[in-house]
Amino acid sequence: MEITPKTLRENKRIRDMLSAFDFEVVDEPFDHTWFKTDNLQPFEIVARRASGCLFSVFGPRQSILLVTSEGGAGVIAATLRECLDLVVQYPYWQDMVTRSGGDLRELRNIVRDERELFEEEALEDNPEIEEYRPLLIDELGLITPADPAGRLHFAICRLGADVTLYHNDGYALSPLF
Repeated sequence: MEITPKTLRENKRIRDMLSAFDFEVVDEPFDHTWFKTDNLQPFEIVARRASGCLFSVFGPRQSILLVTSEGGAGVIAATLRECLDLVVQYPYWQDMVTRSGGDLRELRNIVRDERELFEEEALEDNPEIEEYRPLLIDELGLITPADPAGRLHFAICRLGADVTLYHNDGYALSPLF
């Protein structure tokens, strides 16, 4: 299945399952007037998190940008498919990134050594993850990345190295690390 913002919006079953992973697919248009996107065209918001974070597809490569409700922004995946690989396999990915402090070795250690703890917490909050994960993997053709920490770190540090998002007042949003 080709994964685009449009295909996600059109499939209610997939949208409903993704909600368990804190990935709420949004209908267009969606208000993002608190930051400027002029330098990121084309730009389209795909989903949001309960905390107010926004996932968007931008630019000619259609990379995925996360804009946090705390004033941070950064590229988290090369494609929407890679983003969903991350969100479905590691719904707690943002907590792991924060705990790592941006250090790749530490992020890999956290994925290897602490994943079970994060998984337990995620399942306590959203037990339907256990049921929906294999369905989404099958239906969307998702994969478990061989090195999820390396892929995420690469997206944040390399793919997003030249991406800066600005508040309407002209100040740059903070990087994710």
